[in-house]
Amino acid sequence: MFEKILANLPYNPTLIQDLGFYARRIRHEESLRRLGLLFIVLAFFVQFFAVISPPQPSLAASTNDMINGGFSSINELVADCNSNIKDYATILKYYGISCGNLAYGKTVSLISTSYNKRLFSMGWNPQGSVNVVTKKPTDEQPVNIPTISSPLYWRYLWSWDSYKYSTYQAVKIQSSVTGRFYYILYACGNLVSIGVPSPYIAPKHPKPTITKKPTVPVSKPQIKKTTVKPTVVTTTTTPIISVFRSTPCAYNSSISANSPYCKPCEQSLNSTDTIACIKYSKTASDITQGYTNANDKTAQAGDKIVYTLSAYNSGKANVDKFIMQDDLSYVLDYANIVSTDNGTINSNNIISWPATNIAPGDTLTHTITVTVKNPIPQTPTSTSDPEYFDHIMTNVYGNTINIYLPKGPVATLASTTTSLPNTGPGNSLIIAGVIALIAGYFFARSRLLSKETTIVIQDNNGGVI
Repeated sequence: MFEKILANLPYNPTLIQDLGFYARRIRHEESLRRLGLLFIVLAFFVQFFAVISPPQPSLAASTNDMINGGFSSINELVADCNSNIKDYATILKYYGISCGNLAYGKTVSLISTSYNKRLFSMGWNPQGSVNVVTKKPTDEQPVNIPTISSPLYWRYLWSWDSYKYSTYQAVKIQSSVTGRFYYILYACGNLVSIGVPSPYIAPKHPKPTITKKPTVPVSKPQIKKTTVKPTVVTTTTTPIISVFRSTPCAYNSSISANSPYCKPCEQSLNSTDTIACIKYSKTASDITQGYTNANDKTAQAGDKIVYTLSAYNSGKANVDKFIMQDDLSYVLDYANIVSTDNGTINSNNIISWPATNIAPGDTLTHTITVTVKNPIPQTPTSTSDPEYFDHIMTNVYGNTINIYLPKGPVATLASTTTSLPNTGPGNSLIIAGVIALIAGYFFARSRLLSKETTIVIQDNNGGVI
């Protein structure tokens, strides 16, 4: 239309009015195209940030994670360590690893069965001797770290594998004081070691040597010597014989208290290691369905479960100030506390009771009563911990108690997907870029036509628009 008006304008000057009307429409069109281009550019930037910041799985983090939900970069790992989240820095320091060591880590792919299947991973929750999901042995070994109230556990990394092996994204680090290599899993922050490591013991510094000042000799006055005959005195001395009698062992009078065999029980490391004499056990009953032994049974929504914890002193000495503790993380996924027998639960779902002395042959017992949630949660299984929300109430206290729960269709469907689908943010970014270019072209064209009509009107009206 613009070209047609321009072609006929020399022959029909009255068309200048039509050109003015056309110019106003062009300017209006230019405003609309500018607004449209602005929104397209904003959408492009939203898609751009979606590409550079990929989505993370939205499945619930596990209480077994040493870092809740894991981390996405080495910088984030270092920041979590410096903040000492869940005593993370304290745990690493126990093995001679500093937060500064993490900054020099390298991202690698770790196969669970590497190093001849000698990889162990550390976590907060006990699993028992056999992984309840995979049915594989764990060789679980607890570790008590000073200043941390609850123990952590080492177990085979491959014991979590549902298939032949698993591949993890991890950060490979090296302790600057021991030279030992470790791995840290991105998905959960759990520490992985080749074999169960020993704690780092800092070398003792020798006491400084104190150098005495040299003694300045003092000149003695000269004394005139005189000859004196010595008097010889003969004395008879009787030798003194010291007899040292060793203290008998308190647990076996036939051996010395200093003997390495003087122990309260065979499991003790020394004469003061009384805690090793404690034998732990646990039972569970479903009083709603009448199961006196609810282990390996299936509970229903609303069932009342009673757990009984026992600690038996099998040694020959008192166990003083014994604190009974139990990890209820996998139980409280699906149940609510009814009573704790005066126990206290912390933020990590660790229940504990006041310190108690246990005499030889005595048994300390406590009970916990819970009710299965109604309805039963259908939360998908965690990718970092296959036992988290797996519809099994697993609890370990000496022995393992597994109480199964029925799965609903939501959980069955959700558990089949263990990774995020590829929504194609890269393709969307390309499409958004093409649309932005097309919108930019039409905006530039409208702007150009607006300028040209303004020039034509000025030329035909003597510079007046």
